[in-house]
Amino acid sequence: MNDVGEIKVMWNEWKALPFPAEYAGKEVEGICVASLDSYAAGCIDTLVARGGSLDAGRVSILEGCKRELEVILKGLDGDARRYFERLLLISEKVLALAKR
Repeated sequence: MNDVGEIKVMWNEWKALPFPAEYAGKEVEGICVASLDSYAAGCIDTLVARGGSLDAGRVSILEGCKRELEVILKGLDGDARRYFERLLLISEKVLALAKR
């Protein structure tokens, strides 16, 4: 399986996970986790839909999301932590592919 295929599988698995309800509308370390989730997801979905390409603007947005995901993970545990760890992992793979 190529990188895009691996990302697509991971992405489809992640999309089946429910957003941690206890964090809807909440901030962690001053970061709105719902907005962060939406921005990262939009960038990842674009790369998957385009078969592996991502424009510079979305790469920049996803880089910012990656940094914020690293920050919020310090304040999470349980299912919420696993949900956002997975989103971070997918984001890292997307960025690695997009920067080739």
